[in-house]
Amino acid sequence: MPPQPTRKTLPKATFSTHEPLWKGPCADGPLGGVTFSMLSSFLSCRERFRVRYVLGLRSADQFNHRMEYGNGWHAGEEAFAGGKDWKDAVTAYYAGLYEKYPTQRADVEKWYNVTLAQFPHYVEYWAAHPDVVKRTPILQEQVFDVPYKLPSGRTARLRGKWDGVDLIDGGIYLAEHKTKGDIDEQEIKRQLTYDLQTMLYIVTLTEKQHGPASSVNALLCPKGKPSTTPIQGVRYNVIRRPLSGGRHTIKKHEPTAKNPAGESDESFYARLSERIGSDPEFFFMRWTVAVSPEDVRRFRKECLDPILENVAHWYDVVSGACDPTEALYGVPPANYRMPFGAGGQVSEYGWQDVDEFLATGDRTGLRQRGSLFDELQ
Repeated sequence: MPPQPTRKTLPKATFSTHEPLWKGPCADGPLGGVTFSMLSSFLSCRERFRVRYVLGLRSADQFNHRMEYGNGWHAGEEAFAGGKDWKDAVTAYYAGLYEKYPTQRADVEKWYNVTLAQFPHYVEYWAAHPDVVKRTPILQEQVFDVPYKLPSGRTARLRGKWDGVDLIDGGIYLAEHKTKGDIDEQEIKRQLTYDLQTMLYIVTLTEKQHGPASSVNALLCPKGKPSTTPIQGVRYNVIRRPLSGGRHTIKKHEPTAKNPAGESDESFYARLSERIGSDPEFFFMRWTVAVSPEDVRRFRKECLDPILENVAHWYDVVSGACDPTEALYGVPPANYRMPFGAGGQVSEYGWQDVDEFLATGDRTGLRQRGSLFDELQ
């Protein structure tokens, strides 16, 4: 018999020179676990992910109207669903942004006013719609932290926040609220059963439903017993972000001889509100998409499980804790299917401060993070 090759132990990595900020996808505590946005970043570029989460370096905050418009809308949605004043919630959210981005206050104020112009039409449009009347809300803006057993034997912590969970016609539906500038209905509906965020949330909802009862899933698991109510799909609620190009995108009237001051802010946002109110179907859409147990099984096997195994193994390597990894868990899967919705952050955002750091070691423009998961607090 020929001699067997000696199994080599991976050397401790030298990528990190200090205690990692992130404790890894399987760790307990406030700095452990993994979210959708982290997985999306990992799939985009592992080295930039390392800088952001292991070294804890990030670019100085800049106001991003696409992201913050969605976050502000979520604040209003959560308040409205809970019977509170949506305008107060939106105002409070943008007041925080106003202080956070002192050099970009004009942009903050602009998108605050756009929200105030759009949200009342949203409430009016859906008020008597059968889609609203038939549903029974179970959970709203609920933070989750779900242990998830991987094929290797590891247990990852999947963290995030469900926008909502509803009971409709005897079935459980995940509610997803999105603000988008460009909307392709057919493409969205085709991709939902392999969308990283949507399916990750369906998986965690399934795990929570069949796990031990807790304050989070008491309604899903009455009397401490696993619920027999089937999880049947997702209600995808899309709000088209105004002023994103195309139909109903307007600009302020320029100064003229008769009106040398030009159009006032009040007049402009009133005109925008009229445009939205004249064509609500263009701005507000909802689709109910069925998600079968087979869809969930395939997503887990082909996508989520191998990606999480790779994240866990990668973390052991870059954090210097990799010595026992191969012996305990084996080499992670070499192949997985790329999900939709993960984003191509490198090509989308181009050269940033983190790229300057990677090229030269210059930390100008970067800040040291001290915490993670602030959005889940």
